[in-house]
Amino acid sequence: MTDITDKEAQHLHRLILFSDAVFAIAITLLAIEIHPPEHFTSVSAFFAEMRDKLWAYAFSFGVIGINWISHRRLFLRITRADTALDVLNFLLLGLVALLPLGTEMLWESGNGPAIFIYVGLVTLLGVTLAMTWGYAAFIGRMVEPMSQFEKVYVLLRVALLPGVMCGLTFFSLITGTPWGFVGMGLVLAALSIVSRLVIKGKPVVTEFSKD
Repeated sequence: MTDITDKEAQHLHRLILFSDAVFAIAITLLAIEIHPPEHFTSVSAFFAEMRDKLWAYAFSFGVIGINWISHRRLFLRITRADTALDVLNFLLLGLVALLPLGTEMLWESGNGPAIFIYVGLVTLLGVTLAMTWGYAAFIGRMVEPMSQFEKVYVLLRVALLPGVMCGLTFFSLITGTPWGFVGMGLVLAALSIVSRLVIKGKPVVTEFSKD
């Protein structure tokens, strides 16, 4: 018979593989939905007509990439999975699968409502990812040993960062000012400082140390 630990490892492994597949399909659909103009007279005319589509594609490519990196980092800390974690992860993947639709809305209209819906989708992605981590870390207790402070830090980072980055980027693009990007730099700098404090506060484990 298969050991319980082996079954848990297989469960988590299959969950991660399925998640990677959904992220890969979503990021591929971004490009598939882009169709070149029927007629263009020069390279500059081509890029002028495709500008909105290419910007939206590049932006969503970054959004999916950032969320995949966050997902990967979280699941490196998660040691097993259960049905509740499966459900939360499926909610997250359902939102990821909607990003190509949100991207198409951006290049088709690019108006205020479309941007609001897109930013809301990205924010909801962060919230769902945070719910996944919150369940694994605080309720299911399915993560590697770490302090409560580090658990809360990871929770806030994955919940707030995607929506904040998306909102600040759109702020700079819409207003034509660098302040959104400046804000992104400040947020990333603050997160880097906090991350270093978290790492510095971890106890050094050696072969002579005991839990």
